[in-house]
Amino acid sequence: MLLPILSKTGEHPCHNCAKCCTYVALEHETPRTMKDYDHIIWYLYHQGVSVFVDWENSWYVKFEARCDNLNAQGMCDVYDHRPAICKDFDWRECENHLTPDDGAPDKYVWHTGEEFLEWFEQKRPKTFKRYQRFMKKRHATGEEKELLRVAEEDDSASVAN
Repeated sequence: MLLPILSKTGEHPCHNCAKCCTYVALEHETPRTMKDYDHIIWYLYHQGVSVFVDWENSWYVKFEARCDNLNAQGMCDVYDHRPAICKDFDWRECENHLTPDDGAPDKYVWHTGEEFLEWFEQKRPKTFKRYQRFMKKRHATGEEKELLRVAEEDDSASVAN
């Protein structure tokens, strides 16, 4: 029977790290439609959210979120019955253990909507122009309806007073 790790020695590759326990990354379909691109930008407008593409071209949305079971010493308080995804994680795949020869951990990483839009315009200019037309059309039609709804609410409030 294996005993749980009670402490991380200085030689342990995860000593003073626990980075893998401070975020959740969910795979996301590769954006293909203008609405898909819009969703990527929306994610990036939120604090603690980033989007990355790995070297196999899989897209992920990453949420900064510390695991509730990570203690102050950077150890897992539920180590004996931790989820399988934690057990299957290989520390050799952690970006903290990559060498300069290994290259960047991900192909692309965006932390803000502005970073993504800049990349989008440079790397996919034709699609970016379609996206701009899509957004212009969406804003033109959506704002009129929203402004009418707000005006109607204001008129109703005025009549009630």
